[in-house]
Amino acid sequence: MNKTEIARKVSERSGVEFEECRKVIDAFEKVLEEELADSKGLGGAFDKIYNVMSFFKGKKEEKN
Repeated sequence: MNKTEIARKVSERSGVEFEECRKVIDAFEKVLEEELADSKGLGGAFDKIYNVMSFFKGKKEEKN
């Protein structure tokens, strides 16, 4: 799945315009890229990825 497909799915599920979803996804990508670049070594990068995934998993579990 690429960014366009993700933005389309988010738009469909949220009711937010596609272009707005695209902007948010682009911004999220840049923030994540900066955070990973600032991490100290590979272990730090994996920690940040794990934290982001845990955040989304927690949000998903809250909905259920």
